[in-house]
Amino acid sequence: MRDRRSSLRPWLVLLGCCMMQGGSLGVVMNTMGLFFTVVSRDLGFSVGGISAYKTIAGLSSCILMPFVGRVLYRYDTRFTLSGCALVMAACTGLMATFHALWQWYFAAFLLGVASAMLLQASEPIILANWFHERLGFAIGLSAAFSGLMGMVCNLGFERVIAWWGWRAGYCVTAAVCLVMILPMTLFVIRLTPEMAGCRPYGVRRERAGRPECELALSRRVQGILFLLLCLAAGCMMFCVGFSAQIVTFAASKGKSLAMGAFLVSSSMLSNAGGKILLGTINDKSGLKWTCAAGVAFGIPAFLLLLGTADWVLTAGCLLYGAAMSLSVITPPLLTRKFFRGAAYPMAFSRVMMLSTLISSVSTGVLGWMYDRSGSYDSAVLLCLCLCVGFLLLCGGLLAIYHRLTREQRHGKLTNLIVRR
Repeated sequence: MRDRRSSLRPWLVLLGCCMMQGGSLGVVMNTMGLFFTVVSRDLGFSVGGISAYKTIAGLSSCILMPFVGRVLYRYDTRFTLSGCALVMAACTGLMATFHALWQWYFAAFLLGVASAMLLQASEPIILANWFHERLGFAIGLSAAFSGLMGMVCNLGFERVIAWWGWRAGYCVTAAVCLVMILPMTLFVIRLTPEMAGCRPYGVRRERAGRPECELALSRRVQGILFLLLCLAAGCMMFCVGFSAQIVTFAASKGKSLAMGAFLVSSSMLSNAGGKILLGTINDKSGLKWTCAAGVAFGIPAFLLLLGTADWVLTAGCLLYGAAMSLSVITPPLLTRKFFRGAAYPMAFSRVMMLSTLISSVSTGVLGWMYDRSGSYDSAVLLCLCLCVGFLLLCGGLLAIYHRLTREQRHGKLTNLIVRR
């Protein structure tokens, strides 16, 4: 009976991470674009001005990001994650009472601090502790809930806004966020299996307790790899910023708010499926094919988004959502190839800090590009170029990884690898 509970616990933790991702990223962050147009029209803000609050949230999350791994291992996960869930729900609910732009900016600062723990770094670290096999699938499935909840909530909240106004929409968003996250962070999610008296999934008794082998890298190589990892993650994170502009993007093409919400939901649906698909591809075929498959979705997506017909925009958003799965799947898996064991939480937190910094400016930059030209075509072309850049960076990183592991396996001493 104890072994059965031990084998089930990783999957319960995965369920908790699914609800945490769905309640935070899906319910709160993935629906914020739904409010941009109606709030700006009601209160007289520019689209770029209201979009900047996501930029502020991203910048503030960068303050805490380098310390996420340290905070997770030093303090009880139940209290840190639950406290962040309360802050996120409170900030979202208070937006229903705001009238001035500075109030959104202040709430965005607190929202960003909370999201650093709930969204970017904690979930991959927790799942890496609980899953030594099928990690790609676990990360993909948990992240898919953000897309599923984003799809459902964009359709549902659009009706709430149409019937009762955007202020009621913020209240409903806060309530759903709290109900989904708080029970899981209090009673289900734990940082490591040892805290629950369990073993990670995929670790047999004879392997339990054996430390994970690390690559012996010089500081110079670590710095170069860290920079390349940040650039690769940043390329996709910048493209993710376009998702918050889809409703306004649809309006610029002469589409209704309902059509804009449908396009967002389409991207969220394909995003959920893409995360599971790319995670499975990683577990079966490796990260190389995962990156190639994601970019194969991304390039046609941005080309289709240059069109105007409803079916073309729908197809473009479906492919866009699948491609943006790369922003969740590849950073933790790519970072874990070079930084393993105890080095992984700190390295991944720092990679996400810099890539989040890039992402934080994307929504504001894309909104500014639209305000300046009255069209999103230049923004779409920029994202297309970044998608190609991501593929080149990932190809280079994987080539470096294979060289490093080959040299270390053969025990060669080069200027790239140093013995400890």
